[in-house]
Amino acid sequence: MTPMTKHRAMPEDHYQYNDFSLEPIRNRQESRVVAAMRDLLPPADDFCGCRLCVEDVYAIALNDLPAHYVQNGSLVFRRQPPSDEDIQRAVADALDKVRVRPNHPE
Repeated sequence: MTPMTKHRAMPEDHYQYNDFSLEPIRNRQESRVVAAMRDLLPPADDFCGCRLCVEDVYAIALNDLPAHYVQNGSLVFRRQPPSDEDIQRAVADALDKVRVRPNHPE
């Protein structure tokens, strides 16, 4: 992993297109990954649990799963979502990667 760059403040209209806010559109896997992290991270050995490491686990797990974006008022299912086991495995794999190569000095 490369060192994380400093986050830039986003303008309030970053998710704005014309008069429409696109901010409510979310990847359905986000809440599922957070739930799996709650189960797997607290008992994890050799995991520092700092903000950067937690964010890395979250991002890596989401990047390893197929995205499934939804917006309010629309139900469009085109494919089978990942199983709970797939989500758990993605979080466990991400946790292992971050344990081995944390993105910060020891």
